[in-house]
Amino acid sequence: MWRPYSILTLRILTALALATVPGAQAFDLQGHRGARGIAPENTLPGFAQALAVGVATLELDTGVTADGVVVIHHDRRLNADIARGPDGAWITAPGPLIRSLSYEALQRYDVGRLRPGSEYAARHPEQLPVDGARVPRLADLFALVKKAGNDSVRFNIETKISPGAPNETLPPEAFARVLVAQIRSAGVAGRSTVQSFDWRTLHAVEKLAPEIATAYLTGRRRRGSQPKAVHAAGGRIWSPNHEELDTAAMVEARALQLTVIPWTVNEPGFIEFYLDLGVDGMISDYPERVRASMARRGLPLPPATPVEP
Repeated sequence: MWRPYSILTLRILTALALATVPGAQAFDLQGHRGARGIAPENTLPGFAQALAVGVATLELDTGVTADGVVVIHHDRRLNADIARGPDGAWITAPGPLIRSLSYEALQRYDVGRLRPGSEYAARHPEQLPVDGARVPRLADLFALVKKAGNDSVRFNIETKISPGAPNETLPPEAFARVLVAQIRSAGVAGRSTVQSFDWRTLHAVEKLAPEIATAYLTGRRRRGSQPKAVHAAGGRIWSPNHEELDTAAMVEARALQLTVIPWTVNEPGFIEFYLDLGVDGMISDYPERVRASMARRGLPLPPATPVEP
């Protein structure tokens, strides 16, 4: 429900917030799962596409294999709408748990194409397939960015974990430990954010690695104020479902000095609205659309760094 706060009021609040938040940065354009709208999600070709477009941050999802390798995949299980087995046939749902497969076994699956006729494919008609794409390691993405010569792009890394499915992933603290170790090993702690709907992992990361930022994801609105809940939990970055971000929530967030980065903003009208609202960044399947709007407004654009995956 949209609330009667003027855009001018929010711009004033945004200016005040940016003046009081240490280290406030330029607009954070995030490519969702790389550039899911135009390239296979969470794959090296997809991340290469996002780098070629020019984003400030690569948004991605992580799980941990049976042999302890941090890999990039959205679901706790292999997604049957994007995964084909060694025989080229689409897997059946539910797919195997990431946690149940070794990294070597996971590499048998092709995740470079959307299942024809699926509802998932219908939602992303512009996505071009890249047959042969595999589920990458987080380390592979860090290497790709280094190869691109991009020393400024950030990594927004989601932990795919749920308190409702405790046997499907590592526990929160163990997940946080292996993820932090991987980030530190690559030397990108200062360029990384860990985000999650399961705030237990965020608290674990904050204890283990205070140098790594954390972002508090929220979905459909629950009772009470989401900004206040994030603030009470110790969060400084709030990343809400964009459909739940209205002007009243934005006013609350600004009053609490929260950084606000909604997901997943794809339609041009919503992109313009949230830019007017004064959000600090935006997660989008179509980073090129957000970038075009930023350019029209004269906002600084992140560098484009094409690279072969």
